[in-house]
Amino acid sequence: MSKPRLIDSKYNYALSQVFGSSLVKKINDTKYEQDLQILLKNSNIYPKNKRWDLVQGLELAYNYLRQNYRCEYVYMNEIANQLLLKFHNDNSATLLKELASNSSIADIVIVNGSTIAYEIKTELDTFDRLDSQLESYQMLYDRVNVVTYPEAVETISKKIDGAIGIIVLDENNELITIREAGFCRHKFKPSKAIFTLRQIELVRAYEQYIGKFPEMGTGLIYDFCHEWFLKLNSKEAHQIFHDALKLRKPSVHQFELISNCKPSLKMLFLGKELSKNYCGATLPRLGIFV
Repeated sequence: MSKPRLIDSKYNYALSQVFGSSLVKKINDTKYEQDLQILLKNSNIYPKNKRWDLVQGLELAYNYLRQNYRCEYVYMNEIANQLLLKFHNDNSATLLKELASNSSIADIVIVNGSTIAYEIKTELDTFDRLDSQLESYQMLYDRVNVVTYPEAVETISKKIDGAIGIIVLDENNELITIREAGFCRHKFKPSKAIFTLRQIELVRAYEQYIGKFPEMGTGLIYDFCHEWFLKLNSKEAHQIFHDALKLRKPSVHQFELISNCKPSLKMLFLGKELSKNYCGATLPRLGIFV
């Protein structure tokens, strides 16, 4: 595919937002699609004399961003394709995005046999909060990686803990490991991990470890679970944390959508729970009939 060109770089930011949460929420909204069509045609991404096709428009937009303006979605989507779906195309591993993690938000966490956090620093980012972000993740996850661009490696290497892995998205948009992440499970802190867990996950863990959950007022449940969780030893708490995150994997219907959509769209439908009705309506919108 030839490299698309913009008439004016003022459209770069608007194009980077195409793959944001609004697209996930409004992909079945015809008005939103019309606005998207106008943006892609005005920015010279989509030929003005060509019949409109939603999926082709999104493909052209993604191709442009990969080559010209590598926003966070590009990095996330390449992680999804190259580190998750390439090796776990059977829904055996779980990818979570923008996950509350101690005092920070982890861009991506992949859970399989272990928990691995990925902090993305694109060409468009600063490194101001990087130290505190990585410190937060090390209290929760087994391994932590920074994913960045080649020119940032030297600066980041000097700035971060030697146990943090470094992965670059190279000029060909291939993810290359520069430094393997060390194992940091010994830093796991249940008092920090509990705030990432949902109440229903804590109740489920209590019933698995102890037995039937005691009857109590709804307002008392979280405090009860919090107190119980913090009395566990670190190994037990870590196992509960791992298992809870692993169970947040996509439903059968969501994974069907992820498996069949174009590679450029994978990250749109990963990391957050999507309903059966949403997935059923979105499949045909993307020209997928299964």
